[in-house]
Amino acid sequence: MSDLAPSHWVDHNVPAGGVPPKRGRLAAVAAIADVLFATAAGPPPPERLAWLCDRIDEAFGKSASVGSRILWRLMLWAVCTVAPLMVFRPWPLRWMNHEVRARALTRVERTPVAMALFAVKALLAIQYYEHPESARDAGFDGACLGAEEVTS
Repeated sequence: MSDLAPSHWVDHNVPAGGVPPKRGRLAAVAAIADVLFATAAGPPPPERLAWLCDRIDEAFGKSASVGSRILWRLMLWAVCTVAPLMVFRPWPLRWMNHEVRARALTRVERTPVAMALFAVKALLAIQYYEHPESARDAGFDGACLGAEEVTS
């Protein structure tokens, strides 16, 4: 198993450092990703969340169609509006601590907004696992499973 996945699967040009945004849509993205990609060891590193926010901003920035940008923002808005209501908090999702945010997002999964949350989670996961450390943590090396068993 190679330690480094091919560049067509992961981004090998990850800048060092970085802090997730504290305001706006990207702060909401970081707040959701903080819960979504947490492990038993805790939430993902802030540098990885900052990188993810940059990638999402790039994906839904000027390169995306107007319709895609509107749909993305609508789904994110729906999740970030409904989630605080699910835990009776009158403030934005990004202001909640990790445990309350996790509870709020879990409850959103049982509402009609669940499909918007599913879409947000899917788009975040696609981007998140392009980070080489995320791919490595997931055990992904770019090779097909069972490739060593194939013989000519």
